[in-house]
Amino acid sequence: MGLIETFNKQGGFKLIRNYYTNGVLGTGVAEFLLLGKSKTALEILRLAIQLKIKQKLIKRYQSKLLEFHYNSNIEQKTSNTIWFCWFQGIENAPNIVKACFNSLKKNLPSKNIVVLNSNNIGDYVTLPNYILEKWNTGVITNTHMTDLLRLELLTNYGGTWIDATVLCTQNEDNIPSYFFNSELFFYQALKPGRDGQSTYMSSWYINAKSHNKILEATKYLCYEYWKENNKLIDYFLLHNFMSIAIDTFQEEDKMIPRDNATPHELLLRLFDKYDDYTWKSIINQSPFHKLSYKFDDVNCYLSNTNYKKIISSYI
Repeated sequence: MGLIETFNKQGGFKLIRNYYTNGVLGTGVAEFLLLGKSKTALEILRLAIQLKIKQKLIKRYQSKLLEFHYNSNIEQKTSNTIWFCWFQGIENAPNIVKACFNSLKKNLPSKNIVVLNSNNIGDYVTLPNYILEKWNTGVITNTHMTDLLRLELLTNYGGTWIDATVLCTQNEDNIPSYFFNSELFFYQALKPGRDGQSTYMSSWYINAKSHNKILEATKYLCYEYWKENNKLIDYFLLHNFMSIAIDTFQEEDKMIPRDNATPHELLLRLFDKYDDYTWKSIINQSPFHKLSYKFDDVNCYLSNTNYKKIISSYI
């Protein structure tokens, strides 16, 4: 891949503007000149910039946790609810999202699945006016609005947040209980590979009791950020603040480790030819699989793929 192709693939001038705005352009240029443009070098560059951004967030916001007040006596409740959101309405969702939703209904029949959209979120949460204003004007994207929404729902009610592009392939009777009955559970990068990552958790599946301290602190930091800013410093703002909260309150040892790489295997093979042996080996490794609706539509017409298997099974 040539230099121009590499540059465009990584985000082009939009990426440069983002680095400049967030004060990490110098780091990016220095690391690029030092490391080169290989796939490995670009991954190291990405991790270096993520670390720089996290350090900036720590410097600016970690001290705010001194102002964070948590009521340790408040009752924490488990919930049988699964929170699922597609702002445009599930009837208008891409087929892969509809398939993911149907997979939850099929395999988790005892769960109360609440489907949220832009018209009904007010029935469940009350968001600050400045958050709603920034969302309505596009300052906060739908993606990052769901970050705030999951924090509000889980802290207020507890339960399980599952992203709209998560496929469930195992019946609830075969899924370990900690997926639904933990104080706080999420997929995460595990050691030793985790040591090279500044943010190590995934947010596409989170189970928690209500009023969990880490999620309450993360929500507090997110709101403090959006009070002060009209631009997003990093796509993984939620992950940065959650890791800062975990490190601050030293809660890591209470969490059940579950690797976040395995649930992405099906996504990496989404348009591979379907093979029964490979399919079963993938779905048996994890009950949940993080997929995406962002792909070239022409791939949907390829025959006998894992994508076609998913669609035929759940739509």
